[in-house]
Order: sequence, then structure tokens, then C-alpha cells
Amino acid sequence: MKFDPESYTITIRKEEIDDEILYVGRVAEFPNISVYEEDFETTRRLIIDAIHTLKRIADETQSEFPSPSPYVALAESH
Repeated sequence: MKFDPESYTITIRKEEIDDEILYVGRVAEFPNISVYEEDFETTRRLIIDAIHTLKRIADETQSEFPSPSPYVALAESH
């Protein structure tokens, strides 16, 4: 199966940091990855790029690379 960085648990949300509103991107499977940008699309692009970079490094060093977390549907609240 072809590597798909978008299958990882990516979150992007607006946060206020040092009196500035930024989009913050994180990846649940890689807690050390954080991206802080002024717009959503740049944040998304950089998060995807970071996952690709980590995968390339893992392949080059023949290191294990974590699989995406399985999807868990949230129960609807009534």
C-alpha cells in the first residue's frame, strides 16, 4: 500500500499564542510535531511535509515508522 500521510491523526486549530492568532497543526502519532502558521493551508502543507520527512528518514535509516492510529468513531450525544 502506498504511504499516505493524510491517514494520520492531524489536527489544525486556531489558538491564541503570545497575543497572536495562529493555526496550530499537530499529529497525534508524532507528539513532537507542531506547526504554527498564520493560515490553515500553510499549516496543513507543512504538517504533511513533516510526516513525509519523518517517513523518508525512517526509510533511510531502516527505522520503524508508526502506523496511523485506527479510526475510532465518537458516540453521538443526545
